[in-house]
Amino acid sequence: MDTDKVSVAGIDESKIKQHSTNPQYIELPFALSYSPDETWTGIFVSMYGNMKPPTNRRMFVLDNLIIIVANLDDDLEVHKTIVEKIVDKTNEKYSELLMKKKEEKERLEKEMEKNKARLAEFKKRAKKLYR
Repeated sequence: MDTDKVSVAGIDESKIKQHSTNPQYIELPFALSYSPDETWTGIFVSMYGNMKPPTNRRMFVLDNLIIIVANLDDDLEVHKTIVEKIVDKTNEKYSELLMKKKEEKERLEKEMEKNKARLAEFKKRAKKLYR
């Protein structure tokens, strides 16, 4: 994934449609700045589920869209606020995860260098055995 933070770009009006199971519900698509990777998406879905938004609406992520299954009578401003808040929190959590992965990679690289040096020293000692 790009290191830029994901942001909500707006509503994709061309993708607003009635939900297939109930004409009272619509699919409200929030367009993201770009399609996040699976890790970011997983964090977002988990945070949305854990937050238990007051709207209690189903949600799914498809490519660069967060789609809320909203009621025609819903306050759209509430959905906007919730999605933006969770996107921000997801970015924070995702950045923390990337930082931990980077630190772990650097630690492993240092450890490998240390082991290479130890191996080189071991080889020198082994070579001296029959000299």
